[in-house]
Amino acid sequence: MVERIDHPHRRRTGPEMQTDRLLRALTATLLLALLLAGCARVPTQPEARPDPDIARAQALEAAQDPLGASQLYEALAARIPGERGRGFLLRAIETALQGGDLDRAERLLGRAGTLPLSPRQRLLAGLLRGELQLARHQVDQALTTLMGLLQPQMPQDLQRRHLRDLATAYRQLGNLLESANTLMQLDALLDDPAQRLEVQSEILQALTALNERTLRELRPSPPGVAGAWMDLALLLKQYGSRPQQLAPLLAQWRAAHPDHPALPELLQRFATRLQEQVQQVDHIAVLLPERGRYARAARALRDGLMISLYELPEDQRPLLRFYDSSDPASAWPLYAQAVAAGAQAVIGPLQKDGVRQLLHAGELAVPVLALNKVDSDAPPPENLFMFSLDPEHEARLVAERIWQKGLRRPVALVPDNALGERLERAFRERWQTLTGRDVDSQRYDPDSADHSRPISALLHLDRSKARHARLQRWLGRRIEFEPRRRADVDAVFMVATPRQAQSIKPQLAFFRAADLPTYATSLAWNGRLTAQQLADMRGIRLPDIPLIVNREERRRLGRDIPGVLGGAVRLYAMGIDALRLQPNLRRLRDNPWESLDGQTGNLYMNPDRRIERQLLWIELDEPPKVLGYSNRMDLDGNAQGQESAPLEADVAAPVEERGTAASPGDGTGSAAPPPAR
Repeated sequence: MVERIDHPHRRRTGPEMQTDRLLRALTATLLLALLLAGCARVPTQPEARPDPDIARAQALEAAQDPLGASQLYEALAARIPGERGRGFLLRAIETALQGGDLDRAERLLGRAGTLPLSPRQRLLAGLLRGELQLARHQVDQALTTLMGLLQPQMPQDLQRRHLRDLATAYRQLGNLLESANTLMQLDALLDDPAQRLEVQSEILQALTALNERTLRELRPSPPGVAGAWMDLALLLKQYGSRPQQLAPLLAQWRAAHPDHPALPELLQRFATRLQEQVQQVDHIAVLLPERGRYARAARALRDGLMISLYELPEDQRPLLRFYDSSDPASAWPLYAQAVAAGAQAVIGPLQKDGVRQLLHAGELAVPVLALNKVDSDAPPPENLFMFSLDPEHEARLVAERIWQKGLRRPVALVPDNALGERLERAFRERWQTLTGRDVDSQRYDPDSADHSRPISALLHLDRSKARHARLQRWLGRRIEFEPRRRADVDAVFMVATPRQAQSIKPQLAFFRAADLPTYATSLAWNGRLTAQQLADMRGIRLPDIPLIVNREERRRLGRDIPGVLGGAVRLYAMGIDALRLQPNLRRLRDNPWESLDGQTGNLYMNPDRRIERQLLWIELDEPPKVLGYSNRMDLDGNAQGQESAPLEADVAAPVEERGTAASPGDGTGSAAPPPAR
């Protein structure tokens, strides 16, 4: 049988057509039902509501209550599972740090360390750990933590934060050059002009805090971007007191470095600010005593002022008019008299009672640079600035240096007099601030050459001998014995004159403390060592002024003022710096990161309008070994020093420390002052 195949165009019969119509109707009905079903509302799971605690935590952050926000974020982390909950825990840590609750931040970081964090979260936790260590002033540990986070493919937002933290760590360590270099890397990752301007300002702040010699010696070759930044910082330091000469030099710098990333607004900002803040005056009154116990010191200060005056170009020399302030009670009347005579600024008085009189005088019409410091519960008048060579500052520097070097158990040996008590207290208070621990100390007779008893007590050798005697009595026979000093001591701080230091240092060695780093204040030397002094005092470390080791500069100044080569060198240096400081007082006040290279140190101003000094760390030797500059104690609450190149070519290069510190002595001496204008 052959199957019939219908042709597609064959005419259909009636029954076939009825069947087709029925099928089409059924199909249409089915499609309509499906269409209606598709339009019907399909039931879904109810949407999860946002957790109200998230909004509350964010609101607390916005309202400047980070600790309240931290508590809410911690609660969110406890009840929200997975990666999202761990993110809230990290946010709780961050807000705890912002609120200053370091113990809470550490506790939460410990918890985060037990959780399976994502790679990004691990990086963030590491950054938070480093930031916690910075907040605790554990700067060495922070730097180790942050360096351990370096990765080739770090997310850019975390990379920016990492560089910011590294720059802070380097700054707190006193490595301002590396801090600036790190900020340069950060600047290259930023797009926002306002953020870049802020970072670039910080670059210059770090570089201008270095002294000029360091900037020159550490300038890379070829200079590149970093070297050009250092050239710019040098311009700002060299011409900061002469803003009228700075503008064309900035234009020349830009022409020499047309592709440098420094924003035009940055240069304009500095030029404008210096024009506004540097105050050149034509008439300065100087209040110094001509009689009494301070007269010799005043003569050295006056000579220093005149040295500084005649170093200025003739057309820039102000008139210096001297007033006799031998009576401290005359400070205010003399100030008023000087202002009435046209003085635009005042240097002095020297005596503390005179400074106190101005401190409580109320508003001062013209700025005063007092040559001493006094404490007061009330803020000083807006125009009162204080500058001194206080030895307490050096005792605090010693405490910071010992702490910075990783030493944790110093002892103090001080003379049994008022100066010893003052410096011991300053050292102890700073050490307690840094570590929370006290310092064992002993007093010695400043008029005696035999210090065996206080040294034995300080090193617990007396206890060792007492134990030996008890043991012999118990055994009933003599036994071999070698006394041992206490093992927990790792540094010695002594307050001593050169004569006292010359006897104390060998006795420390005799009593088995030769291996202990020995620190002093600059009271321990006068800038020169005889052969015997060198043999007895070699290795003592102390902070002192740059001029004391800058032999060529001292010889140059000594050609005009022979007294500069004598014991009053620190007071001559103070007089030189006093005149240099006067036009820069407002600039240093308004820009705490900036400094002025001085003969008494790298000078900057703290928030109380007191001039602070970064001193050179010196190890006594021949010639003295320069170890770098001391720290800036007002910044970051840190105790770190700025290692930098030496200032003087005939001083040995910086060396690794083995031991001691120092304080400024108020030596006296006289020389005929040059005639005042």
